[in-house]
Amino acid sequence: MDNKDFLTVPYTRELQEQYARKFDCGNDLISGILKSEDSLRDMVGKTYVMLDEERGRIIGYYNISTGDLADGSYVRLGGSIYIKYFAVDCDYQDTKWDDDYIADVLLVDCMNRIMEIREQSVGFAFVTLSSTKEGLHLYERNDFLLLEDDMILAQGEKENECIPMYLPIDYE
Repeated sequence: MDNKDFLTVPYTRELQEQYARKFDCGNDLISGILKSEDSLRDMVGKTYVMLDEERGRIIGYYNISTGDLADGSYVRLGGSIYIKYFAVDCDYQDTKWDDDYIADVLLVDCMNRIMEIREQSVGFAFVTLSSTKEGLHLYERNDFLLLEDDMILAQGEKENECIPMYLPIDYE
């Protein structure tokens, strides 16, 4: 990919109107989020998109929210931040940016934003997510772990077939 100046920005109604209909990550539910009002509602989470302005496309997006991680007796182990949605458009899924896949570059951007939130605004001990089978390898190669048996991650109905994962942040 020639263009090294991709732009990752908060998602807005204007971006939705201009770009959302072209986005397809191969999963109708996850692709559809960008077309829905939920992608713009702060109470659902905050959505960020990586743009390829030259081609007029959304390369990928993520939505981050909050959540709690608890053990079997519902004792809070520490707050968590939740990567609610994460997707890369099919046209970019096998594309590398320098030596890294676009998905890894987008995940690094997401983690940098999460760490900035942690340093400046809200404390938490874990990053959690619910991975599709297709996304599992991305998260495993970026040090996410399968949720342990004694941990519970509240998942929505749409996430029933997903794999709950977490990344501890300086947790002892």
